[in-house]
Formats: sequence, structure tokens, C-alpha cells
Amino acid sequence: MIPSGLKKVHLKKAAAEIDLNGAPKDRESVHYDLVLRGKLYPPKYVISLAQGYATGEDLPARSFSAVEAKNYFIGRGYTVIDRRHDALQKVAPEDEESSFPEGAAIYRLHRHLERDGAISRKAKAKRLAETGKLECEVCQFDFVARYGSIGNGFIEAHHKTHVSKNLGTAKTKASDLALVCSNCHRMLHTSKNGLSIEELRAHVTKTRA
Repeated sequence: MIPSGLKKVHLKKAAAEIDLNGAPKDRESVHYDLVLRGKLYPPKYVISLAQGYATGEDLPARSFSAVEAKNYFIGRGYTVIDRRHDALQKVAPEDEESSFPEGAAIYRLHRHLERDGAISRKAKAKRLAETGKLECEVCQFDFVARYGSIGNGFIEAHHKTHVSKNLGTAKTKASDLALVCSNCHRMLHTSKNGLSIEELRAHVTKTRA
């Protein structure tokens, strides 16, 4: 249960602390994002920190649910993004043509395979149901975390096995697709046979190090 007595000043201080120190991994947003000053914050963690500023003692996460936190802010006129609902309403179409330098024939084959049963949409919906977000499997880029609500539903579906090897004979399953950001999708197709997710992830890890 969320106690009464929290004021805007406490919430602002909580947001400022998150700006400075970030949120612990186990307190990051899963399904909901609170919008404050154009930035996204984990609603439960904001309330926990705000309680600390109000009383001197943070509110444990187990004291209230994510839904209670969402409703608390919505009831006070704040904007809260429901990643699963909002993203599923607009799983975004992709501009895969720019990601396939192999040529028009490969692009058309890719589109044919991916449109079979709207498999890319199923893969994205499955990921949203499991994790609450659409994060790049290579670099962990999250369109919502970077762009806010306009990033809902954005991620690209990449065939782990090069589409030219299927020749239209294999039916694509959700497990055959990796969800990646636009930049990583392009990088996966920089060579004739393409890089694997693991190979590109290793490149990214090495570069970051």
C-alpha cells in the first residue's frame, strides 16, 4: 500500500536522485514508465525514494505493486506508459529494405517469409509478454527508453538464418527471428553471408570495453 503524504517536491527529489545515480537493476521499469519532464522513470522506485525524502525511510518494493504505482500517478494527472499495451497497439512496420544491401530479390524473399503468419509481429508480442519491452538482442538499445512513447513498438525482426538459404521452402517460426535495433540490423548484413547475433554482440562488447 502506498502511504499518503507524498508531495511533488518528494517526487522531484526522487527523480533527481535517479538522474544522478540511475536505478538498481532490480528496480528498473518492467511494464510501466513514469514520464517526468520528458524523461522516463520506474514508478515504483520513484515512490520508494520519495517516501525516503518524506519520512527518512525508503518504502520497500514489496509494500505495493507496480499496478498500484501506475494508478497512483495516473490518478494524480501524471503520464504513465504501459509498454505492453501501448507497444502492441502499434508494433511498428520496419524499413527492412534499407537493411538488405544484398539486393531486391533477397529483400522480396525476406518479406515473403516474414509475412507468413505475421511472424515478426508474433515474435515481438511474445517478447513484450515475457519482458515488458522490446530491447535489441545485440546492444540492448530500447527505443522507448531513448525516445519515450513515440518509440513504442519499434524493433526489427532479423532472420538468424540468411533468407537466401531458405529458398522459400522453410516456414519461419518466431524462434527463427532475433529482435534487433535498426543499426545492429544493418551491421548484421555487412558481409555476404551475414554476421551472427553472437558475433556482432562480441564486436559490440569489445568496442565498449
